[in-house]
Amino acid sequence: MRIFFGPEGLQEKGLEMTLVPDLPFYIEALAGIFNGDNVVAFGRTTLQHPLVTGRVRTFFELGDEHAIELGMSVASGMTDDRNRSTILDWEWRYKYRPDGWLHPLITFTGEALYSLRTVNVDVDVDGDGSVDQVDKRQRNHSGLYAGLEVQPFRRWAGGVRYDWSEYPINPGWEWAIEPYVSFWLSEFLRFRLAYKHTERSPQTRDAFNLNDSSARKVDEILFQASFILGAHPAHPF
Repeated sequence: MRIFFGPEGLQEKGLEMTLVPDLPFYIEALAGIFNGDNVVAFGRTTLQHPLVTGRVRTFFELGDEHAIELGMSVASGMTDDRNRSTILDWEWRYKYRPDGWLHPLITFTGEALYSLRTVNVDVDVDGDGSVDQVDKRQRNHSGLYAGLEVQPFRRWAGGVRYDWSEYPINPGWEWAIEPYVSFWLSEFLRFRLAYKHTERSPQTRDAFNLNDSSARKVDEILFQASFILGAHPAHPF
């Protein structure tokens, strides 16, 4: 998500509409129109050439102990050099909650992205070292993450997440693995301790992470505290 959308994610100004039709099964549809502020993936920043988004999500239960959520999204807009950029997204989540438990025992989640982007490439036709023309090339790159969490106790959970991604325009890729442990002091306060190991390809030119490291191999210790003020929010499922 950071590689495809930048450290702030897909934050935009615009309008979005949600529809949940009255059907025998649950399905949620979203459609949005934005000005394309995100400079990493889009960047045209005008409603004359808007960023258009869409999402379809469904949820169903397999008996009393198993639940699955599936979704697909699309975002398509113009870049600052007036080329088309489209990102497709698939998401999934599975939860297993034994009979009588108040929390899930196993949660498996993941997401995959596929970027279709046209870019301008400078071409030296006669080999004299100067740019003679600008060609348009297609860059189709992908990325994904998947995580497994096990929560055998009410307050304790452990898990691991793996992610791999190419870069949207330039050659190169990086992957990371992150085991973690979580502790809920209460339903309003959670602490998480994680170790993350990242490796990048030799030709990588876009390498960066949250502490601005440019090394091909990075090891990090992460500590997170998440808290809620006010009423307990509803769980998605």
